[in-house]
Amino acid sequence: MKLFLLFYTLFTVVCCAAQTAANYNTHIKPLLQTHCMPCHNGNNIGTMPLTDYKNVSAYAKMIGYVTQNNIMPPWKAEQGYNHIKNTSTLNTAEIKLIKNWIDSGLIQGKAPAKQNVNPPGKTASINKPDLVFAMQKPFAQKENFTERAQVFVIPVNLNEDVFAEAIEFIPGNKKIVKSCSISIDTSGKAAQYDSYDLNYGYYSPVGLNFIPYQYNWYQWTADMQGATFYNKPYLKKIPANSHIVLHIFYAASVAAQKDSSYVKIKLCKKQDISRFINSRVLFTPNTITNGPFVINADEKRNFYATVSLQKPIEIHSIMPMGQNACTSWEIYAIDSVTGRRTDILSIPRWDAHWRKKYDFSIPIQLTKGSKIFAVASYNNSEGNASLIILPAKKIIYGESERNEMFIVQYDVVELAE
Repeated sequence: MKLFLLFYTLFTVVCCAAQTAANYNTHIKPLLQTHCMPCHNGNNIGTMPLTDYKNVSAYAKMIGYVTQNNIMPPWKAEQGYNHIKNTSTLNTAEIKLIKNWIDSGLIQGKAPAKQNVNPPGKTASINKPDLVFAMQKPFAQKENFTERAQVFVIPVNLNEDVFAEAIEFIPGNKKIVKSCSISIDTSGKAAQYDSYDLNYGYYSPVGLNFIPYQYNWYQWTADMQGATFYNKPYLKKIPANSHIVLHIFYAASVAAQKDSSYVKIKLCKKQDISRFINSRVLFTPNTITNGPFVINADEKRNFYATVSLQKPIEIHSIMPMGQNACTSWEIYAIDSVTGRRTDILSIPRWDAHWRKKYDFSIPIQLTKGSKIFAVASYNNSEGNASLIILPAKKIIYGESERNEMFIVQYDVVELAE
């Protein structure tokens, strides 16, 4: 009901504004509260606070540019995929509304006695966690204007498997923590890589240098608030004697900063769980049908991959991973029984700075024998403004910033045949 009222309010605001000149208090502020202020509130990763008329009007031209060019909000998935939840994007009418306000002279308008949309507030949190996994010491981010991704390995120290029904990541420093991907390692490889780096944690710009037991088990981004809750049988497994692996992406900073982030877990008390959500890798370069995965200098190339399902499944989320030569992703499935196509995810303008795990409000069910397809496009020429190595050189698969990736991770539940 609350979600319906929110959409109704925003729809009414947009329609009414089309008939009159838009003003900040009535038309623009509700949009910013919904789509911008979770990050741009003065206490988070967004460097520009958009909490009042003075600041918003000062950044108005920039706001107009990034919204009209679909740069912000940083939601890269194509609109119209109704199974994706927590969508944060502006529609065409809302983008025109912002432009109308700017072109009309940044009218402030009269502040209503009661706000139409409440500003982002606290959401459900884990007040009494059963487990807390914390960084063992602060990590220092230097003042060198460079983003950094660091991996922290935390031993679980449990003698039996447990299942999480709620997970909450707490950033230790909201000014620099941009996102965190949490994985579960049972092989000991994460701890081995950690031992090679003299600093706390180990540096890895994209992946972990290996595929762990549960890859991207949970992802947190700066616009998220509160915990994520799971309902039985859709729980998350934490194996005994494993390691929690935090892959934290830090924003560039103009001053030295420190971070001590941690994770809170609420456990399901019943342990008779036969099914749970697995965080696995769906596509790798080995699944490509037109390999090898090589992109020569000044070359544009599409790669195609296919996976046939050995069991019926439910897909609960999906996360493609590419780097700077990557320009788009499309993932879809063909059902083995009906032949019906299911569009899973489309990212027409890939941006490596905004890798995201897309969660589904309605899990996608696929029958045994169904096929899942992935198409990824790459542009290794000077026409790609995202390239960091110029002049362009031959690119092969790898996790360093000079290489490129073709990985799709997904959260999946195996169903009974």
